[in-house]
Amino acid sequence: MADIEIKGNIDGKRVSSKIMEEQIQKAVEGGDRDILVTADGQHGIGGRVWPQGHSVSVIVEGPAGQRLGSMGMFGTEILLKGNASDDVGWLNCGANITVLGDVTNGAHNAAAQGKLYVQGGGGARCDTMTKHNPKFAPPESWYFRDVGDTFAEFKAGGIAVVCGVNPRNPVSILGYRPCVGMVGGVVYFRGKIDSTYSQGDVRLLDLSDQDWQWLNENLKTYLKAIDRETFYEELSSREAWKKLLPYTAQERAKRSPVKKTMAAFRKDIWENTGGDNKGVGKGGIFAEYVTHPLTPLPYITTGQDRRFRPEWHNAKYAPPCQGACPSDIPTQRRAALIRADKIEEALELILQYSPLPASVCGEVCPNLCMAACTRSHLDRPLNIKGMGAASLKTDAPTTGQKTGKKAAVIGGGPGGLSAAWQLALKGHEVELYEAEEKLGGKLELCIPRERLPQEILTYELERFKSIGVHVHLNAKVDAAMFDKIYKSNDAVIVACGAHKARRLNIPGIEDTINAYDFLRAINTGQRPDFKDKRVVIIGAGNVGMDAAAQAFHCGSQGVTAIDVQEPAASGKELEIAKALGTNIVWPKFTDRYIKSERKLYCTDGSALEADEVIVSIGDMPITDFLPQTVHTDKNGWIKSDEAGHTSDPKVFAIGDATNLGLVTHAIGHGKKAADAAHALLSGRSYNRPAPKMQIPYAKVKDAYYERCNDTLFTPQKEAHRCMSCAVCRDCHMCEAVCAYGAISRKETSDDVGYEYVVDAALCIGCGFCAGVCPCGIWEMVENI
Repeated sequence: MADIEIKGNIDGKRVSSKIMEEQIQKAVEGGDRDILVTADGQHGIGGRVWPQGHSVSVIVEGPAGQRLGSMGMFGTEILLKGNASDDVGWLNCGANITVLGDVTNGAHNAAAQGKLYVQGGGGARCDTMTKHNPKFAPPESWYFRDVGDTFAEFKAGGIAVVCGVNPRNPVSILGYRPCVGMVGGVVYFRGKIDSTYSQGDVRLLDLSDQDWQWLNENLKTYLKAIDRETFYEELSSREAWKKLLPYTAQERAKRSPVKKTMAAFRKDIWENTGGDNKGVGKGGIFAEYVTHPLTPLPYITTGQDRRFRPEWHNAKYAPPCQGACPSDIPTQRRAALIRADKIEEALELILQYSPLPASVCGEVCPNLCMAACTRSHLDRPLNIKGMGAASLKTDAPTTGQKTGKKAAVIGGGPGGLSAAWQLALKGHEVELYEAEEKLGGKLELCIPRERLPQEILTYELERFKSIGVHVHLNAKVDAAMFDKIYKSNDAVIVACGAHKARRLNIPGIEDTINAYDFLRAINTGQRPDFKDKRVVIIGAGNVGMDAAAQAFHCGSQGVTAIDVQEPAASGKELEIAKALGTNIVWPKFTDRYIKSERKLYCTDGSALEADEVIVSIGDMPITDFLPQTVHTDKNGWIKSDEAGHTSDPKVFAIGDATNLGLVTHAIGHGKKAADAAHALLSGRSYNRPAPKMQIPYAKVKDAYYERCNDTLFTPQKEAHRCMSCAVCRDCHMCEAVCAYGAISRKETSDDVGYEYVVDAALCIGCGFCAGVCPCGIWEMVENI
């Protein structure tokens, strides 16, 4: 019994083909696996359905339109109860299609995989241009009666079987001129054919033992599918069967080449006006209109005569993952190293960009890289979160040769840790000052342990300490101390974060708790008792969602989060808070909080029951220790550029001290500032890397990659799923596809180690290299 019936005509009104296809797709996405379609001439029924690891059965009753099952996928089973229109199974990619009747013209054209079972006969031009991918079973086409003219034209692969039962054309069951241009595959047939089959392309042979074994084994399955099992005995006589097999490329090459040149043909035949080979006359059919010299104009040009030329633009664009990552982590390089069996080098690579890959990439980061991943257009994004977590136990990289230069970092949060890490790796002596008794900043103090396990952060902080950074805890920096630090170091990076809560100017604000203090208290072992209390969170960002979740863990009976705009919360923070029962309401503007009434009043006249109110509307930095030479705005935010440069050339500022952002923003900002400070300490100018445009998704060819349903993570599996966007995968496809041998691979002394180059004297500018490149490296440019 069908899970769902989709009707092609409702109340006398025909449903369009597009709408029906959308209904079928929606049904499959919703989990329906047995679909009954009552057709009314709709096209493409059952095609382009992706079963996603499950089989999908589509039974079609009524008149089906053209292209039944076109572009059908593995796991799709289509049964048509009746005759079919043109192009059944066109571009079949793996569907099994059974037609209980005849098929008309173009059946199984350009099929690459899958099966077509026909209870009757076929029309003209069936099985043309079929092909076979050696990674999969060849496509099969079975016809019970006979087929029409020009059968198997330009067939390049696959198996066709014509049984010849009660044929419409008993003189030739394969019709007129079958197998023209056939270069691959095989045609098995039973019955007579005339001499019009393309004897220059195929040869007529008896069946081998292997042929007969295959045919006999699969014949029963076919006859059962079309309800014709009683014909097995009639069809099981081996002597009645023959096959047409194309000549191999080697056999074709041994034939005599064309003896007449194009110039001779033009002179002796095309322009000849007399004799048996009379042509059209000198100048051809347009001679009276042509005024230019009648010299041949080459259609295939090389060198400077090409209109376009290919260029190998490796890493010209940014891969979407790296382009979206504020820490600029090159995931595609990591995947390439793993594919080259350099797993340890791959896991260490991320430590060149972040000291906290498992804590940040693997736990708290919203993973903007994964949201941008091209692979998500095929199945699901690369598991970059898992890649980060896999680097937890990786040892710290070796630091560079000592430079004799000193740098100070104020703040031991993510940004400060990142900057100190990078400077130490470059060989500088680094002093880090942290006001709290532990390193980690908000990672340690504010992010709930449920989202960042303590043992992961602790392990990575110990690895940080191993590279030789001098850490000063409980070292709150004031103006006098900053002056001392400034004078005793060659560069200073300020990464003090934003720990001063913004306040609402409303009555009763003194009776509220700010989210920073609330989360900090929990992480330091001073968990408040909210048993049976109703909690309201003012501000529904990610910090507000963390506060909401923790309020439930503290015993709250209900939590409501309000905001003046659509909440900015996302990712795991929002997911956890909602799962626990947080009610999010917006837009709501706070008017006052009256503790004695246990109510929070809003400007729209409404009131919320609130035993406790937590304010989460953001934080500001405390930068009053900075001298006037370092410019800040009226709220204390330090004015700096993307590399951390401030108004004082010796002082850099990063992270939340300059602008609120994600942890990964702080880490990326810390690395850039460390690079800029390194340039200062090295006595040279800092050259900002030129920004790269993200590669357009259309330039990456996902057709080369198979859909992967295995969700079990290993670095090796993920590395092979990576599509290496914008970065050459060294697959040699461009080299192999160039018919003129114009592309070659050369070793280089740079970090890449190779490049692909073009010989202009051989290249014709066809663009095949750009067309096949899976990574979007080759581009065709005007040859000027």
